[in-house]
Order: sequence, then C-alpha cells, then structure tokens
Amino acid sequence: MSELRAEPLSPIDAATLWPQLGRLNTEVIATRGGENLLVTSGLAATGLTHLPKVPRTSVLGVRRGLGYRGVCVARELSGGAGWEVVSLRIARPKDDEAVIALCEGVSREVSQRGGRTAYLRYAEGSLHADALRKGGFFAYRLEHLYAIRPTGGPGETPFRPTSRGDRHGIFRLYCRAVPEMVRRHEAPTQQDWRAVVDSFECDREFVLEGPNGGLVAWVGVGERECHVLMDDPDGGVASVTLDLVELQASRHGTLVIAEHQFPLESAAAERGYTALGVRLMCARRLALMNSLKEAVPAAAESVALPQ
Repeated sequence: MSELRAEPLSPIDAATLWPQLGRLNTEVIATRGGENLLVTSGLAATGLTHLPKVPRTSVLGVRRGLGYRGVCVARELSGGAGWEVVSLRIARPKDDEAVIALCEGVSREVSQRGGRTAYLRYAEGSLHADALRKGGFFAYRLEHLYAIRPTGGPGETPFRPTSRGDRHGIFRLYCRAVPEMVRRHEAPTQQDWRAVVDSFECDREFVLEGPNGGLVAWVGVGERECHVLMDDPDGGVASVTLDLVELQASRHGTLVIAEHQFPLESAAAERGYTALGVRLMCARRLALMNSLKEAVPAAAESVALPQ
C-alpha cells in the first residue's frame, strides 16, 4: 500500500498555487470550474481583495519538492450534506498513486467538515477510472451529453419558474422519476437532493404541473448545462420539455440525460441532437445511513404483559 498522502493546503498555498497549474495539465475528472473556484476561494481566505461570497472549499495537494504531484479542489454543496470534487489535476498523464491519495484525502477532509457524501464525475473510458474506484468513488449512473439547438427566439411554454413552495414537490417528482437504486446512492433524503441540484449549477429552474396539480417535470438551466426530471407515463411531456430547453439554453449549452430517461433521449435523437459523450456520476458515502425502525404491533399471547 502506498504511503503517499494528500494534505490540505493553507489559504496562502491555495492562492499561490495558481501559477503552477500549468504543470498540473492532466484533468482527471469532468471539468467543473475548479480553477476559478481555487483562485477566488484562496484570495478571499487571505483577505487580499474584496470578492463576492464563495462556497466553502477544500484544497488538497500531493507535494513533490517545491511543486505538486497532484491537487484536488472540492466545494460544499447546498444544505451541507454533500460536497463535490470540482477538479482533480495531476502532473503526469497517469498517476494512480496520486489520484488515490487525493480521493482518500478529500474524503477524509469532507467527513471532518460534517459532509455525508462526496460526488464527482468522470468521462466514460477514462484511464483513471480504476484509480478513482480504488480511491473509494463508485459510479451509480451514466449521464449522456447532447448538444442543444437553441431556438433563440421568444416562445410560449406551459412551464413556469419555480417558487420556494415547489421544493417538496420537486423532491416527490425526483422520487417518482428516478430508480430506487440511484436514489439510494445519490439522494436518500431531501437534504441530499438539495446538494445534488446544487451540483447541477442551475441558474434558472422551471416546473410543469400535471392535470391533478402535481409536478410532472422539472428543468434546471445553467450557463453550460441543462438537467431534467420527468414523470411521463403517457409520453406527452418530453416534447414540451425539449421546447423549453431549446428556448432557455445558452448558445453552446449541453443537455444532460440520465441513462434511465429513455423517453427524453428518444425525443432528443428524433430532433437531431448531437451526442457529445458519456460521463459517470460517482459518490462516496462518508456516513452510515440508518433508517428509523417503525413500531410493529405484536400478538398479545407472544409478549409477557406486566401484571
């Protein structure tokens, strides 16, 4: 077993790491904006400049002399239950020891800060997949990426912007639309779901109400990506959902379709969306989830009753 260990960097180290990132030119996971987060969090922590509030971050490094063999940046997600690894860089094209040390180090750091789950994404077929698994991160679903064709013009849609009162309804939609095996790893509670939504990096959210008043679709639109939840047993929601995505997406936006969203993927293929690739969504559970046992009535004859 390797004795290599990733250590948290001080705010000064995090701020001065920026000039060395050019040497750490192998990004192990799907890019999530870690460079900008590294700089802003480092500068904000040192008080060198006035910056808008940034999320809590953790920066770890595997040192090599005065430089670094690898570095990892993670951010706290909404609600505090989850953290996301937004960047994991190494100096060599392949360095399993450094990747494993960074995965173990960031998991240890997140656990000490009260996080229950750490998430990351990496591309299908990655050379680093085995090291990420050995570092404790296991894939629980695939995400298919498609290039969106924005309409760019005004249009009508049955969707409406979300309100604070929709939070519980969106979680109920999530529980209906996502297989139990995925939910168990991803978001067994509403607090965990808040963390997952935060990892989508959505600037705007929209919902579609069904005929009975419940929500049948949710769309989250960000600067780079669009995410969808959909409960569509009759097959009529996918089309209007894609209409909204095309209306709201940025010029070079990407639609993320989970592997279980077959109607949405079929509708995207019919519209000629270009497939961009596949990535794996991974999680490492850092706290044991024990559900409360419900009281079960017992037959009177099987219990010694007090006299």
